[in-house]
Amino acid sequence: MTCERKTIAGKKVTDTSLRAKAQQMREAQEKAERRTRSIIIAVVTVIVIAVIATVGVIISQQISAKNEAQNANPSDYLGDYASGQPIRYSHLGIGQVDDSLPTVTEYFDYSCHHCANLEVLIGKDLLAGADNGEYNIEFQPVKTVGMEYANVATSASLIVAQRDPEHWGAFHQGLMAYFAAQYKAGNGTVIQNATNSWEQVKTIASQVGVSSDVVSSLPVNVATDYLTTATDTWSNANFTNRESKGTPEFIKDHTDKLTLSGSDSASIMASLRSGLGL
Repeated sequence: MTCERKTIAGKKVTDTSLRAKAQQMREAQEKAERRTRSIIIAVVTVIVIAVIATVGVIISQQISAKNEAQNANPSDYLGDYASGQPIRYSHLGIGQVDDSLPTVTEYFDYSCHHCANLEVLIGKDLLAGADNGEYNIEFQPVKTVGMEYANVATSASLIVAQRDPEHWGAFHQGLMAYFAAQYKAGNGTVIQNATNSWEQVKTIASQVGVSSDVVSSLPVNVATDYLTTATDTWSNANFTNRESKGTPEFIKDHTDKLTLSGSDSASIMASLRSGLGL
């Protein structure tokens, strides 16, 4: 009997001890969980603050870049083109001409659909003739239609001609092809908006391989004064055989207006070569 009572008493003592131990374990677990939650909350808070700060910096940089692009100083970008000079193209490269060859000057507007359509039709063959040493080309942007796209495209074209001449030909053709497609589709959401045009022009530049450094530096518009000067000079010129003024216009050796004819690239290029005496 005595032994039985001690066993029962021992069990009671043991049960009490186990319950106390379990309570301690629960309290310790709850304390650990609270500490873990606090750490997680603190870490998440730090991460959120860091993300907000990073996003703020990125947005600030984007705003700064956009403001800089919109308020760019033409003299910082146009260099030798600041006075309204054309983009010269020959077998010697961008910016150079071969004085032994005839020169054809093309007056055009990046927002002129006739110019764009003709470029789509003969652009590659026109450049190929110059690459083959048949003639020099002067590409002279002027203002005849003057959509926002023309300002942005002219600015970018002049800059790429200086900073990444290897890709200028493809870029010029890409600019014209895009405008031709938008005009044909009757879509003015980009070509009539400066900011949208700027974003699209940068996309075209990237697509044809223009250096990312050059693309990121392209301003919205530094061509306003350039186009005014170039247009005034073109409008006041007295070219032989010039009965009317309009773009595109092709001039031989800065004096004689060329009349192009034909409905396909081969025939149009044949009339150009004939006018140049080739």
